[in-house]
Amino acid sequence: MSNMIIVAPMDFVGIAVGRGSGGGNLVTPDPKEVWADSSAADAASISIDLGSARSIDTIFLGHVYGATADAAWTIRGGIAANDEFTIAENAPLRVPDVAGRFESMSHALRFGAAITARYLRIWVAQGAGGPPLMIGRAIVGKAFQPALNREWGSGRKIIDTGSATPLPSGGFGISEGVRKRSFAWTFGDLSEAEVDALEAVALECGETRTVLVVEDPAQTAGLRSRIHYGLFQKLTAFERRNPAQTRWEFTVEQWV
Repeated sequence: MSNMIIVAPMDFVGIAVGRGSGGGNLVTPDPKEVWADSSAADAASISIDLGSARSIDTIFLGHVYGATADAAWTIRGGIAANDEFTIAENAPLRVPDVAGRFESMSHALRFGAAITARYLRIWVAQGAGGPPLMIGRAIVGKAFQPALNREWGSGRKIIDTGSATPLPSGGFGISEGVRKRSFAWTFGDLSEAEVDALEAVALECGETRTVLVVEDPAQTAGLRSRIHYGLFQKLTAFERRNPAQTRWEFTVEQWV
């Protein structure tokens, strides 16, 4: 088990795709605005310019539609060019689902040792027999990861955006929506340096800029369900317990 991570998306100076349509949609907040590949015959490229050399540890492709179990991605990067070193080689594109489930929409997540790069190139390859891929969001960033993780008692809530109205007949008038998660947690023993770093994330994202929260980024069964891309909800004040420790509560609601 790994401690949770919080990632504020870095701004891109440029993003380009090797083929397909809607490449600019990879940087829009709405994950339903997608880049649609035009072929599944071979790998397609996504090239990113961060504008300057940055320290990064997280690369995320969110809302990946249609990826087969054997779909893969390769990530390369560099300071002067996007092929100076390899970050990931032919790794599974889909993060692991809950055991026994295979959902049509997934995510791709690389979280690991920090590297310094300005340019990135991501190759995505659909598996045998799959349709052309569609991807809704690309995120690169440097994660906040607390030394002591979160407190016990954190948990998910299911949100249904539809409505059900009781009818005189005893039934219901139903207006269908979608079902999605929110996740609430508390950091109980933040150091002063961690408070400063976390406050920087909160100031950057607020309640109107997207954020990536991963309960546990380990590539183990159920990672798909532990990933939350969305918005912070009702940011609260942090509480100073003593000169060395701080308590802070957070909630994120998914954007689907």
